[in-house]
Amino acid sequence: MGYASLDAALAFPNNLAPINSHIAITDTLKSDANFLVHHFVVNQLKNDKHVVLVGLAQIFNHYFLIGRKLGINLQTYKQSGKFVFLDGLTHLNEYTSETPYPPPKAPTAPTNTLDHKDEKQNLLRSFYKTIAQYVTSSNTLVILDDVSVLLYNGFEIEQVSTFILKLRSLVENVQGTLLTVVHADEEGSEDTEQDNFIKSIIYGSNLVLQVQPLNSGLARDVHGQLDIIFGPQQQHQQNTNTPQQSLHYKILDNNVHFFARGVAQV
Repeated sequence: MGYASLDAALAFPNNLAPINSHIAITDTLKSDANFLVHHFVVNQLKNDKHVVLVGLAQIFNHYFLIGRKLGINLQTYKQSGKFVFLDGLTHLNEYTSETPYPPPKAPTAPTNTLDHKDEKQNLLRSFYKTIAQYVTSSNTLVILDDVSVLLYNGFEIEQVSTFILKLRSLVENVQGTLLTVVHADEEGSEDTEQDNFIKSIIYGSNLVLQVQPLNSGLARDVHGQLDIIFGPQQQHQQNTNTPQQSLHYKILDNNVHFFARGVAQV
């Protein structure tokens, strides 16, 4: 499975993210939350469930290499159809239109690509249609990693917010789960629109996993802090086994240890 100590903290039944829920992961430049994405991918696939990963921040090879460290071969799952990787990075805007596509049968080829083909106002609708064709099985986990990239590429906040709401509705139709990663640096909090966008994602979530650096600065045995917080939509979620808590974590080569704050790790 994924990280055993995180599974214990989240207390999800069968270590699977609750269905009909939206999990928001927030991180910062000093504390990248990418390691949490891999945890959810591994647990989902090892439980024989589907994953649709929209890679807006990384290409397939990134997830493949880390997946190998965690004991899964994403290429095999991709070939079987259990794991769908949609490349939302390399052809996202007009500046990348000349980027070559990998050969269709190459190991690093994505399942599909979100292409900059339409006018900006129709592009997210096109992206939604591309994603929707792969969200057909129950218990599917749809991951947006990282939705902030859409804002950095010029999409309007209102458009992206609507896009996320439509995806939430889509996964609910198949009793699935939406996981959204968003960048939430405090340094950008003076940007009112950006701040409102982050708040809108959190408001629409059942659970928030907030990854942040230590207030005391860098430490040898502690790499950051994870706050597990109920989102405003948690009242609509029947399963509430997950306790709210704050944990410290340490990233290892093929694992991540989570532990209570103030508890030394050897």
